[in-house]
Amino acid sequence: MNDFKKTGVLDGVNIISVEADRFKTNELALTFALPLKKETASANAMLIKLLASCSKAYPSLTELNKKLALLYGATLIGAASTSGENQTLSLIISSLDDRFSIDSQSISKEALRLLFSLVFEPRLDENGNFFSEDIERERRLLIEKLEAEENEKRLYALNRLKQEMFKNEAYCVNPNGSVEGAKAVTNEDLIDALRAFKENALVQVTAVGCTDLRVIENTVSECFKAVKRNYIAPVKSEFIPFAKEVKTVEERQTIKQGKLVLGFRVNMEPDDERTPEMRAFCDIFGGGPYSKLFENVREKLSLCYYCSARYDRRKSCILIQCGCEEENMDKAVKEIMSQLEDIKNGNFKEGYEASKIGLSDTLRSANDDPATLNVWYLSECCDNRILSPDDSADNNEKVSFDAVKKCAGLLTLDTVYKLMSRKEE
Repeated sequence: MNDFKKTGVLDGVNIISVEADRFKTNELALTFALPLKKETASANAMLIKLLASCSKAYPSLTELNKKLALLYGATLIGAASTSGENQTLSLIISSLDDRFSIDSQSISKEALRLLFSLVFEPRLDENGNFFSEDIERERRLLIEKLEAEENEKRLYALNRLKQEMFKNEAYCVNPNGSVEGAKAVTNEDLIDALRAFKENALVQVTAVGCTDLRVIENTVSECFKAVKRNYIAPVKSEFIPFAKEVKTVEERQTIKQGKLVLGFRVNMEPDDERTPEMRAFCDIFGGGPYSKLFENVREKLSLCYYCSARYDRRKSCILIQCGCEEENMDKAVKEIMSQLEDIKNGNFKEGYEASKIGLSDTLRSANDDPATLNVWYLSECCDNRILSPDDSADNNEKVSFDAVKKCAGLLTLDTVYKLMSRKEE
């Protein structure tokens, strides 16, 4: 049995369906993917939140929540994220499966109709504009979210590393935009964004559970029949194979715990066939509790409160985040580079064996929860080839020891970012 089915409905409009009767809930997502740009990021992020808060039929959040309550407590969120150098905007609804309704109500069909009505029947005035109170509410909430990101220093440090390392690349743009951008968003910007969602974006409907695929296909066709599509395919991330020099950026704020972030370029093109090997390497380097960074930098030498690595295959980079006191930062950098050399030299046999089991289990565990499985396929909307969690786990189990060793030689350190406590006068 196939893990999923991909169905093309229109040019750049696809359905990913995962038939599963082992869950009590169905997950539906309507995702729009557009090139990530500083000029449009804030408007797109604001729009997806606005669409998730009201519609023509449910003109207030209170009325929309009443409708969700009638759907046996369905939940609805709007979210902005990235896939490489593309911005993905998603409306996600979770609802009880039809088998558990007490009056034979087709919850899934109503949830599907509601999801599409948010985009194709939004709350607009007689002139076709968004209401100013809705715009100002979402502007305020977006600014608050962005300011909260600045106050969350772990996330702030990661964003600052991206701004410095990818300064002239789209990857540095925050998927939620910027405070300045949010303040400048106009009604015209939101109308343009809505038009781009329908006409230009890659559109993916992701359905996990027992939703009828034919009903989804009919709904998609009906909603898009009046839309003049001018599809813009997702962009491939700019690929810079190695760093020419190491940049060090230091910043001081009134904080209790320092943050250290390292950015590595990876000499492997996005979505290279060796991606499973690099993912395995990253897990052995700084993934699970068996990783080199956890065992040595954190546990053995106590240089960091936390130390972990993450590989973004769509951008060909590995980012390492550490909670670290200022006096230990240089020592931590030195030790991280030492552990990288250790892998190059083949000193990771125990980590290799543990990762083979741990990483495969982690990948397969996405099948255990409908929301996680929904996000798995949602996040792959811009990929040329979509893999299931089991496909990815199978690929991981084929990765050889020597392949991991070779991957270590594909990294070059690009940027070191240090967020340190402000010194006393």
